[in-house]
Amino acid sequence: MKRIIDTVPDAQRVLTEVLARAEAQNYSGYSKFDALNSPLLSRLSFGNKWLRLIYTQAVKASPLHIRPLLGVAKSRNPKGIALFARAYFHVYQQTGDARYLEKGEQLVQWLLDNPSPGQQNLCWGYNHVWQNTIFLQDKYEPNTVVSLFVGEALVHAYRVTRKDAYLQAARSLTHFITDDLPVLRDTGTERALAYVLRPVDAIVLNNQVLAGAFLIKVWHHTQEAALRDTASRLINFTVNRKTDYDAWYYTWPRTKSPITHDNYHTGGILDGLLEYFEETGDDRYLDTYWKGLAFYRARLFESDGAPRWMHDKKYPHDVHGAAQGIITLRKAARHDPEQAHPARRIAGWALENLYRVDRQEFIYRKGRFFDWNYSLMRWCNAWMARALAELQRNDGT
Repeated sequence: MKRIIDTVPDAQRVLTEVLARAEAQNYSGYSKFDALNSPLLSRLSFGNKWLRLIYTQAVKASPLHIRPLLGVAKSRNPKGIALFARAYFHVYQQTGDARYLEKGEQLVQWLLDNPSPGQQNLCWGYNHVWQNTIFLQDKYEPNTVVSLFVGEALVHAYRVTRKDAYLQAARSLTHFITDDLPVLRDTGTERALAYVLRPVDAIVLNNQVLAGAFLIKVWHHTQEAALRDTASRLINFTVNRKTDYDAWYYTWPRTKSPITHDNYHTGGILDGLLEYFEETGDDRYLDTYWKGLAFYRARLFESDGAPRWMHDKKYPHDVHGAAQGIITLRKAARHDPEQAHPARRIAGWALENLYRVDRQEFIYRKGRFFDWNYSLMRWCNAWMARALAELQRNDGT
């Protein structure tokens, strides 16, 4: 089968189509874990954790597009909005076209106008009730990962505009991270934060690195020593829990989640380790980074660029894994140009197998015997827009 994408200009065409399609839908759509936005399933859960978890997982796993039948309404996902904003900022940086800057700033302004309510510092949560094995979250209740992705968009907005309001908003979010989230471990060398404001008994490892990478980016502009210290201790926690074969589980303790070494969480950890070096010049994590990247490439992708679900499970090929692979390897190519080719190979596989030209959107997953032939706005299109925009970065690689 002939590949759809072999060059960066091909990626530009698809990126333009996806962004236009998302804009036409007001960036609203369905989300991976939004089953409890169904009035029917919400009532039938009877407030029971296990029923909520069963419904959430069943809708997530269904290859049939049953959300409309269940009355789940389309809406904006703050994490998706942050990803789209960053895609626009990247395109603006490459093209100089002010229309993309304006669109990105409009999305960032929407985020600033719609933070989680009732909090003393800026923070954000998902647009749906979320039940998983570790915790329950109400709609828009703040959590670490959504807030951090918005924070990355705020830092990006500041760097392309130098508008102080974006940096000040990012500083407010640093206080949510350092002061508001429950601290699950705190020593002279390590720190670990909860995913949510509620009591939890597991530490999500990739979140510690995401938080550290965000704090170090704000430190780069403010030079607040406490931010750098906290950032390094957060990253230390996860680095110190690397396996002897250079991988990470999703949680600590590892038994708290069925997720082992999966694709996109591993990529997120690697990105944070590299970004710490790029922001500070401190190479303390680089050896861990390159060893972890070798594991990531060897165990979490097929030779044709297809993303593996986990290190020991090939299927399903999830669009988020493809997007993360493009981003992670494109970032690596800034320091090792040889990493640019596998990033393009993953992009080629994704457009060949997951892009629907007639609908101008990406589908959710490709399985061994069937596809999840429907799109989720944040999980599919926002992530791939962010990835294809990263692929085009013009920094000599």
